[in-house]
Amino acid sequence: MSPAATSPTATTAGRLDAAYLESLFQSAGIAIIAGNLEGQVVAGNPAAQRLFGSAERALGGPVADLFPPRDREAVAQILDTVQATLQPIELRTRLGGTETDPLDYAVWFTPVLEADGTARGVSLWFRDITERMRLRRSLKERERLASLGSLSRGVAHHYNNLLACIATSVEYAINMNTTTAMRRALQRTADAVGRAAHITRQLLAFGQADHSAGDWADLTEMVLYYCDQNEERLRQRHIKLLDDWQPLPMVPVRRDQVLIVLSNIVENAVEAMPSGGTLTVTLARRDEDSVCLTVSDTGPGIDPKHMERVFEPFFTTKGALGCGSGQNSGMGLAVVHGLVGEMHGTITASNIPGSGARFDVVLPIRRET
Repeated sequence: MSPAATSPTATTAGRLDAAYLESLFQSAGIAIIAGNLEGQVVAGNPAAQRLFGSAERALGGPVADLFPPRDREAVAQILDTVQATLQPIELRTRLGGTETDPLDYAVWFTPVLEADGTARGVSLWFRDITERMRLRRSLKERERLASLGSLSRGVAHHYNNLLACIATSVEYAINMNTTTAMRRALQRTADAVGRAAHITRQLLAFGQADHSAGDWADLTEMVLYYCDQNEERLRQRHIKLLDDWQPLPMVPVRRDQVLIVLSNIVENAVEAMPSGGTLTVTLARRDEDSVCLTVSDTGPGIDPKHMERVFEPFFTTKGALGCGSGQNSGMGLAVVHGLVGEMHGTITASNIPGSGARFDVVLPIRRET
């Protein structure tokens, strides 16, 4: 691609002349595309030529056609937004490379201004971030392997306790000569089996953090759906559900993942309020790029000495996993932490002075590629 017939004009009160700016444009080490207000390509430097190919194919065509089909609608919206706000916007995409090993790019859409400050067009700066993204994925994989090792040790430890409990109870039942004692021993066995089954279900849910199965839905829609479906159940346990939400842009999330996250946080809050209380679910804009889902309760809060461990697999303050009848496995919040991370978000736990525990889930409005 060659630059447009008209050379770029100086932007610093004549300090940089047209020839200097032309040389800067042509020799830049990253691909630069210039587009007009109609969203058409009007110029490109040699680096853009190498990235996109022949000038005849790109010049005069829509800027959006330089991107994969999945990104073109977003590109069109970004072009409109940049011209309206005169603020740069970044888009992550994949270009070139091979089908199995594409190249990652960060593309900055930047307004080109006239002397009076009005928009003349939009420039696109393509920065290759493939190595950085590969490093990030490598680090993430290492973290997953480390988490898997910790999880495996926890699974082995707790299943060993449950199996020992089952073996002891069965042996006790065999040696008993009264029906009552035998029933007691078999009940302890059944309770331990129930705990093992519960842990298995939680492990299956935890595994959902390693894939992206499930339908897409809007975050606001799913939060309101969950609250509507569970309000009566919570009321039967003397828990008042308050939901407070602001109008938000669409935040695409996996339907099943959001429901699991909400379910586990809410169940944790319900267990903290055995005599009833108030559960508040809030959804609001956090900043330009993210939203915050907050779930708070009026229970006793989290013991400060346990705060750093609340998301660890199998960590529970409700007693060791043994032959009791309780169902808490210490996996609920670990499941939440894994799923929120898969959604490129973060989760934090805190105490509200005199009011109970609070969990904040921060999710990006636009997902990373």
